[in-house]
Amino acid sequence: MDLPQIGAHCAQHNCNALDFLPITCHCAKAFCSQHFPADQHACPLLNANVKSDLPVFSDQLPRCALNDCDKLCLRISGESCAACHKSFCVDHRHPDTHQCPSVVIKTEEFKSKASLYTTKPFKLATRKPPTDSAKLAQWQKMEVMKMRHRASPADPKDKSASLPPDQRLHVRLMVDEKEHIFWFRKTVVTGRALDLAVQQLKLSFPGNPPLNFHLLFQAEEGRDTPLQNDQVLANQVIDGCTLFISST
Repeated sequence: MDLPQIGAHCAQHNCNALDFLPITCHCAKAFCSQHFPADQHACPLLNANVKSDLPVFSDQLPRCALNDCDKLCLRISGESCAACHKSFCVDHRHPDTHQCPSVVIKTEEFKSKASLYTTKPFKLATRKPPTDSAKLAQWQKMEVMKMRHRASPADPKDKSASLPPDQRLHVRLMVDEKEHIFWFRKTVVTGRALDLAVQQLKLSFPGNPPLNFHLLFQAEEGRDTPLQNDQVLANQVIDGCTLFISST
């Protein structure tokens, strides 16, 4: 049984490459993406008008709408980008390759959405820690004890695990000025902990930008520091710390 032929060979005499998505020129021949432009395959329509049932072509066929690009448009008429309604060459037909306004709008929407998760300063539910070192140590112990009663495992696999408290890292995660208490294994890498937190809270970040945990200093309002995703979380923070997620 013969398999159906997929694609077509480039009509350029010195190419003949099999292209699975060939592009048909206005001269009715199929070419690969490299030789599709009329000036790349000596198209007879490039310097001559055609008298037939086809529309009359001028000596100068439409060129790419992107500045500094002089390649022929993908289409002789109509737009090649449905978002900005302009015509572009095969290399610049996608919105992200010709500075399409639609990409800018989506970026602004993403920034607006991301700001819901990263707005600062946060209004912490707990009171500010004492400045006295002895009282601060006692205060931190009390905070961790409270968090142990409220914390849920960030990893669903740990729901039925009987992990000793001294092997757990308790974290207060601030999202849109709301706190969520989780515990992680002290051996977890920060990047993995970040993925678990995003999954648990069902957060979405359009465009999948790189994310980081930021450690929030309760004693110094507005101060934070980003954490390294490739390091163990427990090596960068202490039990009972406050974190938030940022895409910057």
